[in-house]
Amino acid sequence: MWKRVSMEEIRQPSYKEYTSAIIKDLSHDTVKIKETKKLAGLPAEILALRDKTFGIEGKFINMVKDFYNAGFHIEISQNSNVEKPIVIDYITNEQNDTLIDYNIIEAEANSQVTIVFDYNSGTKGFHNGITQVIAKEGSTVNIVKIQRLGDEFNDFDNNLVIVGKNAMVNWSNVVIGSKVSAFDVAVYLDEVGGTFTSKSIFLGVDSQKYDMAYKVYHQAPKTTSSVNLKGALKGSAKATFVGNIDIKKGAKKAKAEENETVLLLDKTVKSVAIPALYCGEDDVQANHSASAGQIDEDKLYYVMSRGFSLEEARLLMVQAILNPVIDLIPYDPVREIIIKGHIGRRIIR
Repeated sequence: MWKRVSMEEIRQPSYKEYTSAIIKDLSHDTVKIKETKKLAGLPAEILALRDKTFGIEGKFINMVKDFYNAGFHIEISQNSNVEKPIVIDYITNEQNDTLIDYNIIEAEANSQVTIVFDYNSGTKGFHNGITQVIAKEGSTVNIVKIQRLGDEFNDFDNNLVIVGKNAMVNWSNVVIGSKVSAFDVAVYLDEVGGTFTSKSIFLGVDSQKYDMAYKVYHQAPKTTSSVNLKGALKGSAKATFVGNIDIKKGAKKAKAEENETVLLLDKTVKSVAIPALYCGEDDVQANHSASAGQIDEDKLYYVMSRGFSLEEARLLMVQAILNPVIDLIPYDPVREIIIKGHIGRRIIR
């Protein structure tokens, strides 16, 4: 039984082929891309990582390991700077309504890359995936995950991030779709000077249910992490945020913070925050916070006094929270669709 967002009625689908993945901008000489389902066995280094603790739940992890029907293995060469973002477009439709993707990102030493995952379209279906990111010494990896699936989708996303010496991983989740959506990001700061930052947002309306978890393990000295999650809920939507900071013995001078802010647009929504801080060292800096509240009525009145309707004023308030993260999406077409289409349509209806 799922302890947070109820998933008793969700059934794992039968295996189906998936053929609608598109990678945009393949003009990078320093990037190697292969479809994971066409690999003749995964590298031993990758297989070893699957033993790390990560993911929503064992059954979802095992499903992807055994039955993935899509995904890409992306390798970025040492000392290379991939200037244009690599966009992976996972399109769902009536013929491709079951997506089980296994993605592997390997950034060699001193490389830089930005990768955008866009899960979109479709009104009804199932998604379950694993994304593994290995950022080696001195590399910088920027990951943006956009979930804008249809209202009758069930969505599950399991993520494992390994950060090497003086490497940096910048992570963003944009969650605005699906009937039920759960994601888990497990981060291992395994070597000195590793950094992980996350700026993520969500918007839940009607009866949408979101379950979001970040688990950051500081295992080496002078590692840094920052997790910031902002969102808004409307109707009878429910969101649960689990944030774990785990500073292991020996991770001296580690710095960690996590913050969650939720705007409650109706009294019928529910927001649950479960932050936790585990610390095995004394020479560290760590803090966490969580807050939830309704729109300030004075601010709402001020905006309406300028000629906006109640719904339009509420939309402006929501955009003020979400847009700073949406503006970070390095792909103009998707960014415009989210700002002008998805958010506005869900708030004003």
